[in-house]
Amino acid sequence: MSSSDADLRQRIQELETEVRHLGNELRLTREEYEDATSKYLDIYCNLEKKISERTRELDAANGKLVLEIEERKRTEAEKEQLIAQLQKAMQEVKVLSGFLPICASCKKIRDDSGYWSQIEEYISKHSNALFSHGICPDCVKKLYPDFHAELRRRTKK
Repeated sequence: MSSSDADLRQRIQELETEVRHLGNELRLTREEYEDATSKYLDIYCNLEKKISERTRELDAANGKLVLEIEERKRTEAEKEQLIAQLQKAMQEVKVLSGFLPICASCKKIRDDSGYWSQIEEYISKHSNALFSHGICPDCVKKLYPDFHAELRRRTKK
């Protein structure tokens, strides 16, 4: 065997060794790739699962908020309606308050201008009260004694 054959054989052995090393590296690279792919898929699936769970939670919370907003709007509308009713009632109400100077004899009332008015006139002017007149039993007895006696006689029968 010549030296060139020996060199060639040695070179072939070196190349075969290098091919084995490259095959091992390729195998390792393939395993690393498969591991990385597997990890990526695990992470992706877990992330998708977490996103789905969080989306459900957010949808539920959003649904509750929508209901709460609707309830608040309904309550606000009721409040506005009540305020309007109260304002209307306040416009319709006239209230007498404070001291009313009244004559001890004829029962006329003195107004802020110093004029004297019948009690019915004054109250009607300053409130929404209406009057109807009648005579109490004590006044009937005092002012119309004959009529009072006749009325008593008829009611006893």
